[in-house]
Amino acid sequence: MNPNVVLICRDCNTYSLSADKSHRKFGEPYKYCTNLENPPEPFCENVIWLCQNCYHSAAKSVNHDNNDCKSKSESPNQIETRYTNLIDLEKRIEALEKHLKACPDLVQRATNAEANGSASQQKAAHASILNRRVLIPIAAIALSIILIGLLLFTERSGNKGSLQGIPVNATLESRPNSLLLISRDEWSAQTEPEGMQKLQLPIERIIIAHISTAQCENRVQCDARVRGMQAFHIHSNGWGDIGYNFLIGGDGLVYEGRGWYNQGAHTTGYNGNSICIAFIGTFNVEVPTEKDLKAAQLLIDEGVRLGVLTGNYRLYGARQLTATESPGKALYSIIMKWPHWSRSI
Repeated sequence: MNPNVVLICRDCNTYSLSADKSHRKFGEPYKYCTNLENPPEPFCENVIWLCQNCYHSAAKSVNHDNNDCKSKSESPNQIETRYTNLIDLEKRIEALEKHLKACPDLVQRATNAEANGSASQQKAAHASILNRRVLIPIAAIALSIILIGLLLFTERSGNKGSLQGIPVNATLESRPNSLLLISRDEWSAQTEPEGMQKLQLPIERIIIAHISTAQCENRVQCDARVRGMQAFHIHSNGWGDIGYNFLIGGDGLVYEGRGWYNQGAHTTGYNGNSICIAFIGTFNVEVPTEKDLKAAQLLIDEGVRLGVLTGNYRLYGARQLTATESPGKALYSIIMKWPHWSRSI
């Protein structure tokens, strides 16, 4: 042990305490004089490590008799209070006070430790506040990105309804001169078969027909009606797909069938050089709505704009080209008044 070190037990006021592991305070926190260059390893809480100078100035009256400082277990009836012990206790307290004055670094270290603890708590609280301030903007940005993605997805889905540059609107009331075109994907059509024959463009003939079913009044009814017609044409007629190029119903809805570029299966002998537009319903007596009629005219104008139809196209009712009542007497009487209707075949 360093010869410049003196060990004092603050509990029993014993001088030259040995490193006894059986001591009841062994292994607990300790203190030592800051004047020591090489303080020994700790082993006892009540040991104060003093240099010779500090010890002689602060603890001259310390008891030197007991070196093992073993704790004794006594029953309450066996405890004796001795006047000499009280005096020794007072002297020990005085020695400690003098030691603290002689070694102020211990007090400063305790103060710094407490201050550091408070600073650490404040720093942790400040970090928690900063974390909240950072996480809230990040969450807001993430939510904004999700909303933007949903808007883009909605816009992209809406654009599927625009076929070959045809504008699509949610309602016809807002823009009566725009088409509301429902694409094959939107009405859940069966997959178009491979090897569909293509039309030889431009087309000079338009055929108007009806599908001889009940009319549909809204999107849900019309979607179901068109899917049913496609299934009938595929499974009963063996045509591979719905036979019409376009269908109209539901107060102005235009449904994509085989479209502008594939040959239809609607009028024998004229499928390869015509576009067929079929109205959903039976129009022998009743007539289509004004919006349905307007939608058909807008669709024809779009075909001309795309170059699919010639500017001097001719318009026919299906009954003019084959033995059928289509498009119905009432509807046929209407299209006969349209500018491009032709009596000659």
